[in-house]
Amino acid sequence: MTLPEYIGKNLTTQFEWGVHDCMTFTIGWVENVTGIKYLPSPLWKNETQAMRRVKKEGGLEKVFDKNFERIDVNFAKDGDLTILDGVASIFSGRYVVSVGKNGISPRNRSLAKLAWRVK
Repeated sequence: MTLPEYIGKNLTTQFEWGVHDCMTFTIGWVENVTGIKYLPSPLWKNETQAMRRVKKEGGLEKVFDKNFERIDVNFAKDGDLTILDGVASIFSGRYVVSVGKNGISPRNRSLAKLAWRVK
């Protein structure tokens, strides 16, 4: 599945912690590309559980550093990862896309300061 297909498939999916949130959307893309399962089981069911899980792992940045190659943000390609305002996101064209409580939202990629390569 291509990145545009993946984003399109998820456009109308309602936000739900542990089902369709920033991490499940972003890592779902990575799993689609790599075939490697990254998401732990069981998943979180609410914001408190999600934040507790991220904190236990040392934060999103540490989670991404542990699993992916950090790259210069200027060399990020479509499908690579970033964290923007504490939200796991995917580079896509001139944007980074993520899932929030109002669905998938694009933000200008120039706001990204960190990037990780998805291989």
